[in-house]
Amino acid sequence: MDKTNPHATRVETIIAATLYLMNAYQRTHCPRLARCVAAHLDYLTRHSDTDAAIRSVCAEMYRDWRVVAQTPFPCEVTH
Repeated sequence: MDKTNPHATRVETIIAATLYLMNAYQRTHCPRLARCVAAHLDYLTRHSDTDAAIRSVCAEMYRDWRVVAQTPFPCEVTH
């Protein structure tokens, strides 16, 4: 981490949070978590510091997660 630039790891932080949310979703299948995952992936596709390869993967994953996020199943587990 660059101590002179507190925003230097912003993309890495969002990626880590997205992975955490994906793992939580895998346990709960909560549509709210799916919406959070989709939002994070969308953010990464638009962030100027996101690597082009990561941006491309996130764009494809966003399309899939957006569908999952629209699933009407109730959340059975409290987060």
